[in-house]
Amino acid sequence: MSVKLNPEKYLRYLYLPALFGTERTKEILSVNPTIIPQRAEAQEVVVCVYNYDAEHIEEKRLSCVQDAFKYKDSERITWINVDGLRKADVEAMSNQFGIHPLLIEDILSINQRPKMDEVEGVLFCLLNMLYYNDEKQTVEQEQISIVLGKNFVLSFQEDANRDVFNPLRDRLKMANSKARQRTADYLCYTMLDLIVDNYYIVMEKLGERIESLEEEV
Repeated sequence: MSVKLNPEKYLRYLYLPALFGTERTKEILSVNPTIIPQRAEAQEVVVCVYNYDAEHIEEKRLSCVQDAFKYKDSERITWINVDGLRKADVEAMSNQFGIHPLLIEDILSINQRPKMDEVEGVLFCLLNMLYYNDEKQTVEQEQISIVLGKNFVLSFQEDANRDVFNPLRDRLKMANSKARQRTADYLCYTMLDLIVDNYYIVMEKLGERIESLEEEV
């Protein structure tokens, strides 16, 4: 099965300046990894793979990123999610899938501004997932990097215990779902859509908290 990369078809709906800043398409000339601090190495890494088409789906949970390399040339759509970031693992995965070194630095760096870049045939999105901690009544954030290629999506997360993608996982397990019928760009679009939808959930909780404080005053 041949899948044509067409990110503009879906991602144009998410070009939101307030969330992503300015879209940039550029040729990268040099790399300076010393500017942005890098995160501490994760103690544990979990790799989850969804390899699917309209008729079949394979779900794997791996403890080694190298075990996911065999999906690079799959004719099906492949989503590889890496929870817990180690430099050697991110570099190995990125090199296997042809990710530019500067994007590797972005994945490994902390405190990045949200961005969206198209570099050497892949679309790279970096943004924050937001969570509302009901117990502490605070907003927490987690940086996530998403890479869209011809027939694959790679996602790199910090926390293995939470994300906003369970609705997508449920859809992928349904044989007749739209997610199973579409290509990798739709998968990427759905991930971004779920992240943005969760922003509104967090804002609603903040609004409720503000109303509660106003009543107390």
